[in-house]
Amino acid sequence: MVLSKVRIKTYKKFVKKNREIFTLGIFLMLLSIGFWLGKNAGELSFPWTEVKSVRVSKEEEISAKDLKSELDAKTSQGANPILINVHTPYEGEIEKTDLFIDYDLMVANSDKLPKDKETPIILYCKTGRMSAEALATLKSTGYKNIRHLEGGMDEWTIQNYALLDLTKLPETVLPQEGFELPISWGDIAPKLVELGAIDKLKFEKAVAMGDSEKQVFAGNSDQMISINSKNGQFVVDLLWALGLAQKSLVYEIGPMGKENKAKVGNFASTGGWTLARGNAMDHYNKHDIVSLTSEQQKKVMEIAENVYRPCCGNHTAFPDCNHGMAALAAIELMVSKGISDEEIYKNVLKLNSFWFPQNYLTIATYFARQGINWDKVDAKLVLSSEYSSGQGAAKLNQKVGPLPYGGKSGGSCGA
Repeated sequence: MVLSKVRIKTYKKFVKKNREIFTLGIFLMLLSIGFWLGKNAGELSFPWTEVKSVRVSKEEEISAKDLKSELDAKTSQGANPILINVHTPYEGEIEKTDLFIDYDLMVANSDKLPKDKETPIILYCKTGRMSAEALATLKSTGYKNIRHLEGGMDEWTIQNYALLDLTKLPETVLPQEGFELPISWGDIAPKLVELGAIDKLKFEKAVAMGDSEKQVFAGNSDQMISINSKNGQFVVDLLWALGLAQKSLVYEIGPMGKENKAKVGNFASTGGWTLARGNAMDHYNKHDIVSLTSEQQKKVMEIAENVYRPCCGNHTAFPDCNHGMAALAAIELMVSKGISDEEIYKNVLKLNSFWFPQNYLTIATYFARQGINWDKVDAKLVLSSEYSSGQGAAKLNQKVGPLPYGGKSGGSCGA
Protein backbone atom coordinates (compact mmCIF):
# COMPACT_ATOMS: atom_id res chain seq x y z
CA MET A 1 0.00 0.00 0.00
CA VAL A 2 1.41 3.43 -1.01
CA LEU A 3 0.82 6.34 1.31
CA SER A 4 -0.12 9.64 -0.27
CA LYS A 5 2.28 12.55 0.03
CA VAL A 6 -0.22 14.39 2.21
CA ARG A 7 -0.52 11.50 4.67
CA ILE A 8 3.27 11.11 4.86
CA LYS A 9 3.69 14.83 5.50
CA THR A 10 1.05 14.73 8.23
CA TYR A 11 2.76 11.70 9.86
CA LYS A 12 6.14 13.44 9.91
CA LYS A 13 4.65 16.51 11.56
CA PHE A 14 3.02 14.30 14.19
CA VAL A 15 6.28 12.47 14.99
CA LYS A 16 8.26 15.71 15.16
CA LYS A 17 5.69 17.30 17.43
CA ASN A 18 5.51 14.34 19.83
CA ARG A 19 9.12 13.13 19.75
CA GLU A 20 10.00 14.72 23.10
CA ILE A 21 6.86 13.27 24.69
CA PHE A 22 7.71 9.78 23.40
CA THR A 23 11.31 10.08 24.66
CA LEU A 24 10.21 11.25 28.09
CA GLY A 25 7.66 8.45 28.31
CA ILE A 26 10.20 5.77 27.48
CA PHE A 27 12.67 7.25 30.01
CA LEU A 28 10.04 7.27 32.76
CA MET A 29 9.03 3.71 31.95
CA LEU A 30 12.64 2.46 32.14
CA LEU A 31 13.19 4.43 35.36
CA SER A 32 10.11 2.83 36.93
CA ILE A 33 11.25 -0.66 35.93
CA GLY A 34 14.74 0.00 37.35
CA PHE A 35 13.29 1.29 40.64
CA TRP A 36 10.98 -1.74 40.94
CA LEU A 37 13.84 -4.16 40.22
CA GLY A 38 16.06 -2.49 42.80
CA LYS A 39 13.35 -2.49 45.46
CA ASN A 40 12.53 -6.16 44.88
CA ALA A 41 16.01 -7.47 44.11
CA GLY A 42 16.02 -9.68 47.20
CA GLU A 43 12.74 -11.29 46.13
CA LEU A 44 13.58 -11.93 42.48
CA SER A 45 15.12 -15.00 40.92
CA PHE A 46 16.82 -15.07 37.54
CA PRO A 47 18.32 -18.05 35.75
CA TRP A 48 21.73 -16.37 35.63
CA THR A 49 22.03 -15.54 39.34
CA GLU A 50 24.42 -17.60 41.43
CA VAL A 51 22.03 -18.17 44.34
CA LYS A 52 19.40 -20.74 43.51
CA SER A 53 15.88 -20.68 44.86
CA VAL A 54 15.73 -23.77 47.07
CA ARG A 55 12.58 -25.03 48.74
CA VAL A 56 12.87 -26.15 52.37
CA SER A 57 10.29 -27.70 54.63
CA LYS A 58 8.78 -25.89 57.61
CA GLU A 59 10.66 -28.29 59.91
CA GLU A 60 13.91 -27.02 58.41
CA GLU A 61 13.14 -23.38 59.23
CA ILE A 62 13.54 -21.52 62.49
CA SER A 63 11.97 -18.14 63.22
CA ALA A 64 13.95 -15.19 64.51
CA LYS A 65 12.13 -15.40 67.85
CA ASP A 66 12.87 -19.08 68.31
CA LEU A 67 16.52 -18.58 67.34
CA LYS A 68 16.82 -15.79 69.88
CA SER A 69 15.49 -18.10 72.58
CA GLU A 70 17.91 -20.87 71.65
CA LEU A 71 20.87 -18.49 71.58
CA ASP A 72 19.93 -17.04 74.97
CA ALA A 73 20.10 -20.58 76.35
CA LYS A 74 23.39 -21.33 74.63
CA THR A 75 26.27 -21.77 77.06
CA SER A 76 29.64 -20.06 76.84
CA GLN A 77 31.19 -23.48 76.26
CA GLY A 78 29.70 -23.51 72.76
CA ALA A 79 26.83 -25.91 73.39
CA ASN A 80 24.57 -26.86 70.51
CA PRO A 81 23.33 -25.70 68.12
CA ILE A 82 26.23 -24.65 65.91
CA LEU A 83 25.35 -21.27 64.36
CA ILE A 84 26.87 -20.61 60.94
CA ASN A 85 26.78 -17.37 58.95
CA VAL A 86 26.81 -18.35 55.26
CA HIS A 87 26.22 -14.92 53.74
CA THR A 88 28.72 -13.51 51.29
CA PRO A 89 29.98 -10.84 51.25
CA TYR A 90 30.08 -10.09 54.96
CA GLU A 91 27.20 -7.81 55.96
CA GLY A 92 27.07 -8.33 59.70
CA GLU A 93 26.54 -11.18 62.12
CA ILE A 94 24.31 -12.45 64.89
CA GLU A 95 25.87 -12.64 68.33
CA LYS A 96 27.21 -16.10 69.29
CA THR A 97 27.88 -17.08 65.67
CA ASP A 98 30.29 -20.02 65.68
CA LEU A 99 31.45 -20.21 62.07
CA PHE A 100 31.59 -18.14 58.89
CA ILE A 101 31.44 -20.25 55.71
CA ASP A 102 30.28 -18.92 52.34
CA TYR A 103 27.06 -20.64 51.29
CA ASP A 104 28.68 -21.99 48.09
CA LEU A 105 31.84 -23.22 49.84
CA MET A 106 30.28 -25.60 52.37
CA VAL A 107 31.85 -28.72 50.86
CA ALA A 108 35.25 -27.05 50.41
CA ASN A 109 35.18 -26.12 54.12
CA SER A 110 33.86 -29.42 55.41
CA ASP A 111 36.84 -29.68 57.78
CA LYS A 112 35.36 -26.80 59.79
CA LEU A 113 32.02 -28.55 60.24
CA PRO A 114 31.26 -30.90 63.16
CA LYS A 115 32.27 -34.49 62.50
CA ASP A 116 29.08 -35.83 64.05
CA LYS A 117 26.44 -35.43 61.35
CA GLU A 118 23.67 -35.54 63.96
CA THR A 119 24.93 -32.24 65.45
CA PRO A 120 22.25 -29.53 65.39
CA ILE A 121 23.24 -26.78 62.93
CA ILE A 122 21.51 -23.49 62.20
CA LEU A 123 22.45 -21.54 59.07
CA TYR A 124 21.67 -17.94 58.29
CA CYS A 125 22.32 -15.29 55.65
CA LYS A 126 20.76 -11.92 54.86
CA THR A 127 17.39 -13.00 53.42
CA GLY A 128 17.28 -16.79 53.73
CA ARG A 129 18.13 -17.61 50.10
CA MET A 130 21.82 -18.44 50.57
CA SER A 131 21.17 -20.35 53.78
CA ALA A 132 18.48 -22.44 52.05
CA GLU A 133 20.98 -23.48 49.38
CA ALA A 134 23.65 -24.19 52.02
CA LEU A 135 21.11 -26.32 53.90
CA ALA A 136 20.45 -28.39 50.77
CA THR A 137 24.19 -28.85 50.28
CA LEU A 138 24.72 -30.06 53.85
CA LYS A 139 21.78 -32.44 53.59
CA SER A 140 23.31 -33.96 50.48
CA THR A 141 26.52 -34.66 52.42
CA GLY A 142 24.71 -36.52 55.19
CA TYR A 143 23.93 -33.89 57.87
CA LYS A 144 20.55 -34.65 59.38
CA ASN A 145 19.78 -31.95 61.94
CA ILE A 146 19.93 -28.67 60.00
CA ARG A 147 17.71 -25.60 60.07
CA HIS A 148 18.04 -22.16 58.59
CA LEU A 149 16.83 -18.77 59.78
CA GLU A 150 13.59 -17.88 58.05
CA GLY A 151 13.98 -14.42 56.50
CA GLY A 152 17.62 -14.24 57.51
CA MET A 153 19.23 -11.21 59.12
CA ASP A 154 16.57 -8.98 57.57
CA GLU A 155 13.87 -10.70 59.62
CA TRP A 156 16.16 -10.71 62.66
CA THR A 157 16.38 -6.90 62.58
CA ILE A 158 12.65 -6.56 61.89
CA GLN A 159 12.13 -8.30 65.25
CA ASN A 160 14.36 -5.59 66.79
CA TYR A 161 17.22 -7.99 67.54
CA ALA A 162 20.68 -6.52 67.24
CA LEU A 163 23.19 -7.34 64.53
CA LEU A 164 26.90 -6.99 65.11
CA ASP A 165 28.40 -5.20 62.12
CA LEU A 166 32.19 -5.41 61.99
CA THR A 167 32.59 -3.97 58.49
CA LYS A 168 34.04 -0.73 59.87
CA LEU A 169 36.34 -2.39 62.40
CA PRO A 170 39.42 -2.43 60.13
CA GLU A 171 39.21 1.34 59.71
CA THR A 172 38.91 1.75 63.48
CA VAL A 173 41.95 -0.41 64.23
CA LEU A 174 43.98 0.72 61.21
CA PRO A 175 42.70 4.12 60.09
CA GLN A 176 43.86 5.12 56.63
CA GLU A 177 45.41 8.32 57.97
CA GLY A 178 47.28 6.31 60.62
CA PHE A 179 48.21 7.50 64.09
CA GLU A 180 50.41 10.28 65.40
CA LEU A 181 52.39 9.60 68.56
CA PRO A 182 52.96 12.35 71.17
CA ILE A 183 56.71 12.43 70.43
CA SER A 184 58.79 13.90 67.61
CA TRP A 185 61.69 12.47 65.66
CA GLY A 186 63.84 15.46 66.57
CA ASP A 187 67.44 14.95 65.51
CA ILE A 188 67.42 11.20 66.17
CA ALA A 189 68.06 10.16 62.56
CA PRO A 190 71.04 12.50 61.95
CA LYS A 191 72.55 11.41 65.29
CA LEU A 192 72.26 7.72 64.41
CA VAL A 193 73.90 8.41 61.05
CA GLU A 194 76.69 10.41 62.69
CA LEU A 195 77.33 7.63 65.25
CA GLY A 196 77.32 4.96 62.54
CA ALA A 197 74.34 3.03 63.92
CA ILE A 198 72.76 3.82 60.54
CA ASP A 199 74.57 3.80 57.24
CA LYS A 200 72.41 6.29 55.35
CA LEU A 201 73.14 4.84 51.91
CA LYS A 202 72.23 1.33 53.07
CA PHE A 203 69.11 2.63 54.77
CA GLU A 204 67.93 4.51 51.69
CA LYS A 205 68.38 1.40 49.55
CA ALA A 206 66.54 -0.87 51.99
CA VAL A 207 63.67 1.36 53.11
CA ALA A 208 61.19 3.27 50.94
CA MET A 209 61.15 6.95 51.88
CA GLY A 210 58.95 9.80 50.73
CA ASP A 211 59.56 13.51 51.25
CA SER A 212 58.31 13.33 54.83
CA GLU A 213 60.73 10.53 55.74
CA LYS A 214 63.62 12.32 54.05
CA GLN A 215 62.89 15.36 56.20
CA VAL A 216 63.38 13.20 59.28
CA PHE A 217 66.96 12.53 58.19
CA ALA A 218 67.39 16.26 57.71
CA GLY A 219 66.73 16.66 61.45
CA ASN A 220 63.27 18.19 61.29
CA SER A 221 62.67 18.40 65.06
CA ASP A 222 59.04 19.48 64.68
CA GLN A 223 57.90 16.35 62.83
CA MET A 224 55.89 14.07 65.07
CA ILE A 225 56.32 10.31 64.81
CA SER A 226 53.37 8.96 62.86
CA ILE A 227 52.62 5.53 61.48
CA ASN A 228 50.30 4.33 58.72
CA SER A 229 50.06 1.42 56.30
CA LYS A 230 52.64 2.98 53.98
CA ASN A 231 55.45 3.96 56.35
CA GLY A 232 55.36 1.07 58.84
CA GLN A 233 58.72 -0.32 57.69
CA PHE A 234 60.39 3.10 57.93
CA VAL A 235 59.12 3.58 61.47
CA VAL A 236 60.14 0.13 62.69
CA ASP A 237 63.61 0.36 61.13
CA LEU A 238 64.45 3.82 62.45
CA LEU A 239 63.17 2.99 65.94
CA TRP A 240 65.01 -0.34 65.72
CA ALA A 241 68.30 1.47 65.19
CA LEU A 242 67.55 3.76 68.14
CA GLY A 243 66.59 0.84 70.38
CA LEU A 244 69.80 -0.98 69.47
CA ALA A 245 72.14 1.96 70.09
CA GLN A 246 70.50 3.55 73.15
CA LYS A 247 71.97 2.70 76.55
CA SER A 248 69.28 0.89 78.49
CA LEU A 249 68.77 -0.77 81.85
CA VAL A 250 66.91 -3.43 79.85
CA TYR A 251 70.23 -4.58 78.40
CA GLU A 252 71.85 -4.75 81.83
CA ILE A 253 69.28 -6.53 84.00
CA GLY A 254 66.90 -8.00 81.40
CA PRO A 255 67.24 -11.43 79.73
CA MET A 256 69.69 -10.07 77.16
CA GLY A 257 72.01 -8.89 79.92
CA LYS A 258 71.72 -11.98 82.12
CA GLU A 259 71.02 -15.51 80.88
CA ASN A 260 71.50 -14.58 77.19
CA LYS A 261 74.52 -12.32 77.59
CA ALA A 262 76.95 -14.75 75.93
CA LYS A 263 74.87 -14.92 72.74
CA VAL A 264 73.45 -11.42 72.70
CA GLY A 265 74.83 -10.70 69.24
CA ASN A 266 73.02 -13.65 67.67
CA PHE A 267 69.44 -12.41 67.93
CA ALA A 268 67.37 -11.07 65.03
CA SER A 269 67.43 -7.63 66.62
CA THR A 270 71.21 -7.49 67.02
CA GLY A 271 72.88 -9.70 64.41
CA GLY A 272 69.95 -8.95 62.10
CA TRP A 273 70.64 -5.20 61.97
CA THR A 274 72.55 -4.91 58.69
CA LEU A 275 72.08 -1.19 58.08
CA ALA A 276 74.88 0.07 60.33
CA ARG A 277 78.38 1.08 59.36
CA GLY A 278 80.45 -1.94 60.26
CA ASN A 279 79.24 -4.36 62.96
CA ALA A 280 75.87 -3.68 64.61
CA MET A 281 77.25 -4.83 67.95
CA ASP A 282 79.71 -1.93 67.90
CA HIS A 283 76.66 0.24 68.70
CA TYR A 284 74.59 -2.07 70.91
CA ASN A 285 73.79 -0.40 74.27
CA LYS A 286 76.52 2.22 73.69
CA HIS A 287 75.05 5.69 73.15
CA ASP A 288 73.11 8.25 75.23
CA ILE A 289 70.79 9.45 72.46
CA VAL A 290 67.68 9.76 74.65
CA SER A 291 68.30 11.41 78.01
CA LEU A 292 66.85 9.23 80.79
CA THR A 293 67.27 9.44 84.57
CA SER A 294 67.81 6.27 86.61
CA GLU A 295 64.16 6.43 87.68
CA GLN A 296 63.04 6.77 84.08
CA GLN A 297 65.21 3.79 83.12
CA LYS A 298 63.38 1.73 85.76
CA LYS A 299 60.02 2.89 84.39
CA VAL A 300 61.08 1.85 80.88
CA MET A 301 61.97 -1.60 82.24
CA GLU A 302 58.63 -1.95 84.05
CA ILE A 303 56.56 -0.97 81.02
CA ALA A 304 58.64 -3.04 78.60
CA GLU A 305 58.04 -6.17 80.70
CA ASN A 306 54.29 -5.76 80.11
CA VAL A 307 54.49 -5.30 76.33
CA TYR A 308 54.47 -8.37 74.05
CA ARG A 309 54.39 -8.75 70.27
CA PRO A 310 52.74 -11.54 68.26
CA CYS A 311 55.88 -12.55 66.34
CA CYS A 312 57.28 -14.39 69.39
CA GLY A 313 56.66 -15.20 73.03
CA ASN A 314 58.93 -12.58 74.59
CA HIS A 315 58.17 -9.25 76.18
CA THR A 316 59.85 -6.01 75.14
CA ALA A 317 62.36 -6.16 78.01
CA PHE A 318 63.70 -9.11 75.98
CA PRO A 319 63.82 -7.37 72.57
CA ASP A 320 65.22 -10.19 70.49
CA CYS A 321 63.55 -9.05 67.25
CA ASN A 322 63.22 -5.79 65.36
CA HIS A 323 59.67 -5.03 66.54
CA GLY A 324 60.63 -5.56 70.17
CA MET A 325 63.66 -3.31 69.89
CA ALA A 326 61.63 -0.65 68.05
CA ALA A 327 58.91 -0.77 70.72
CA LEU A 328 61.60 -0.37 73.38
CA ALA A 329 62.86 2.79 71.66
CA ALA A 330 59.32 4.19 71.48
CA ILE A 331 58.83 3.52 75.20
CA GLU A 332 62.14 5.25 75.99
CA LEU A 333 61.17 8.31 73.97
CA MET A 334 57.76 8.59 75.65
CA VAL A 335 59.12 8.05 79.16
CA SER A 336 61.73 10.76 78.53
CA LYS A 337 58.87 13.19 77.76
CA GLY A 338 56.98 12.36 80.97
CA ILE A 339 54.03 10.73 79.20
CA SER A 340 51.81 8.68 81.49
CA ASP A 341 51.98 4.88 81.57
CA GLU A 342 48.40 4.61 80.29
CA GLU A 343 49.16 6.78 77.27
CA ILE A 344 52.39 4.91 76.57
CA TYR A 345 50.53 1.58 76.42
CA LYS A 346 47.92 3.11 74.10
CA ASN A 347 50.59 4.41 71.73
CA VAL A 348 52.61 1.19 71.70
CA LEU A 349 49.37 -0.60 70.84
CA LYS A 350 48.99 1.73 67.84
CA LEU A 351 52.47 0.80 66.66
CA ASN A 352 51.85 -2.92 67.15
CA SER A 353 48.56 -2.66 65.27
CA PHE A 354 50.27 -1.43 62.11
CA TRP A 355 53.18 -3.84 62.52
CA PHE A 356 50.88 -6.84 63.08
CA PRO A 357 47.53 -5.83 61.52
CA GLN A 358 46.06 -9.32 61.19
CA ASN A 359 46.67 -10.08 64.86
CA TYR A 360 45.13 -6.88 66.14
CA LEU A 361 42.14 -7.10 63.82
CA THR A 362 41.59 -10.55 65.32
CA ILE A 363 41.90 -9.16 68.85
CA ALA A 364 39.52 -6.29 68.03
CA THR A 365 37.03 -8.77 66.58
CA TYR A 366 37.21 -10.85 69.74
CA PHE A 367 36.48 -7.84 71.95
CA ALA A 368 33.74 -6.56 69.63
CA ARG A 369 31.98 -9.91 69.98
CA GLN A 370 32.16 -9.46 73.74
CA GLY A 371 30.45 -6.08 73.34
CA ILE A 372 33.61 -3.99 73.91
CA ASN A 373 34.49 -1.33 71.34
CA TRP A 374 38.15 -1.09 70.30
CA ASP A 375 38.48 2.45 71.69
CA LYS A 376 37.34 1.14 75.09
CA VAL A 377 39.75 -1.78 75.45
CA ASP A 378 42.49 -1.68 78.07
CA ALA A 379 45.67 -1.23 76.00
CA LYS A 380 47.86 -2.73 78.73
CA LEU A 381 45.67 -5.84 78.78
CA VAL A 382 45.77 -6.17 74.99
CA LEU A 383 49.57 -5.89 75.01
CA SER A 384 49.89 -8.58 77.67
CA SER A 385 51.01 -12.15 77.07
CA GLU A 386 47.38 -13.29 77.06
CA TYR A 387 46.65 -11.47 73.78
CA SER A 388 49.85 -10.13 72.22
CA SER A 389 52.43 -12.89 72.65
CA GLY A 390 52.85 -15.41 69.86
CA GLN A 391 51.22 -18.08 72.01
CA GLY A 392 48.37 -15.82 73.12
CA ALA A 393 47.71 -14.70 69.55
CA ALA A 394 47.59 -18.32 68.35
CA LYS A 395 45.02 -19.27 71.01
CA LEU A 396 42.89 -16.24 70.22
CA ASN A 397 43.04 -16.97 66.53
CA GLN A 398 41.56 -20.40 67.24
CA LYS A 399 38.70 -18.79 69.19
CA VAL A 400 37.93 -16.10 66.62
CA GLY A 401 38.56 -18.07 63.44
CA PRO A 402 39.00 -16.47 60.01
CA LEU A 403 38.07 -12.81 59.92
CA PRO A 404 34.76 -12.51 58.04
CA TYR A 405 35.75 -9.15 56.51
CA GLY A 406 39.28 -10.19 55.49
CA GLY A 407 42.61 -9.13 57.02
CA LYS A 408 46.00 -7.63 56.34
CA SER A 409 49.40 -9.20 56.61
CA GLY A 410 52.11 -7.77 58.83
CA GLY A 411 55.78 -7.04 58.49
CA SER A 412 58.73 -9.37 58.84
CA CYS A 413 61.43 -9.42 61.50
CA GLY A 414 64.29 -8.37 59.19
CA ALA A 415 65.84 -5.22 57.84
